Formats: sequence, C-alpha cells, structure tokens
Amino acid sequence: MRNASFYFLLFIASSSLFVFACRTAGFLTGAEPTVARVRATRAALRPTFTPIPPPSDTPEPTATPEPTEIPPTPEPTRTPEPTRPPDTPRPRPTDPPPTATNVPTPVPSPTIVFEYETVGNPSCVGGGDNESSVSGRITANNKGAQGQRVQASAGAGGEPISENPAESNKDGNYKVTFICGGKACNGDFYIWMVNAERRQISPFVKFNFNADCRKGTQNFQKR
Repeated sequence: MRNASFYFLLFIASSSLFVFACRTAGFLTGAEPTVARVRATRAALRPTFTPIPPPSDTPEPTATPEPTEIPPTPEPTRTPEPTRPPDTPRPRPTDPPPTATNVPTPVPSPTIVFEYETVGNPSCVGGGDNESSVSGRITANNKGAQGQRVQASAGAGGEPISENPAESNKDGNYKVTFICGGKACNGDFYIWMVNAERRQISPFVKFNFNADCRKGTQNFQKR
C-alpha cells in the first residue's frame, strides 16, 4: 500500500516538473503559445431539419367479401314411370267379302282366215333415195296368179296411198312404189291383198323404210 502511494506522488511530481520546464522554455524564447480558436460558422450553428415524410396514400384495406351461401343440393328428380299405351281395340270381324260372281270366260274372237297367206318373212335391202318399193310374187295352185291386187297405206288398215292397187302380171309378179315429196318414203308402211270389192284377203305386212331399207320383198300364195 505504501509503495503505491509513493509511486503516485512520484508521478505527480514528475508531471509538475515537466509543465514547469515547458513554461520556462517558452518564456526564455519569447514565444507565446498559440491558442487555436475555432470560429463556429452560422451553418454549423443552424439546427438541422429532418423533413417529415408526407403521409403515403396507403389504400384502405378492402373489405373481405362474405362467403356466398352454397345453394342446397337439389334432390334427385324422380324418373316418371313409362306410361302404358292405351289398349288398341281389336278390330271387329267384318262381314265376309261377297262371293265373286262367275265371270264369263272371254271367248276369243274367231281367227280370220284369209284367202291368201304370206310366204316367209318380209325382207328389205338398201337402195337409192328416188323411191321405196315392195315387190314379190303371188301364186295359186303353184302357178303365178295374174290380176291379183296389192294395196298399201301408212298404217295397218289405214287410208290407202292410191285408189288403184298394184296388180300382178301373168307370172304373178307385182310391185308397189312409195314416193313422198318426190323422193323415197321413210317410216312404217303396210301392204295387203284385196279383192275386186277392195276387201282384205291377206294379212298386213309391215315395212320400215330408211337408208338401209329401200327395196322390200314379200310373197303371197293362195290357201
């Protein structure tokens, strides 16, 4: 404890001697100690102003929408039971159909048997356009029948093309000529035999005149 007090007193004495020595040196040199004067500026003396930030436009909190009510689950609809179709009334038995009356069987018209008949089928070949014609031979008892008449028309039983039918010669040959407007006729034409009274005595024979049919042939014979 004594040692500590000694050292403390020694430190104070040393310090006093050091300050005294400094003052003595300044006095001897004539130099005055400079005193630093600090001039406080006006700006430094002004109190600083810290600006208060303007109030920010903080949006007001939005109201939280109330939860919507969940509609109650509809009850399942009942499937309607299928309607039963109305009973279809049974048809009442009708009166039996009337008994068919006996229809008389049609009697075929009697076959007309002509005095002359055709020999073979008609034939036709092409030719010039100056005329259309049909020729052939008429026989009776295997001989040429002279003076037999052959008529012609534009339809079976139609209006004859001439008042004077073509006549067969002594050998039984005949020829019917068809001219329409100064040229050969085209289309369907018919020939048949007639007697002196212009009554039909043979079947009708049809020819279709065209570029491939200008000269027809048909023979007749007596039954």
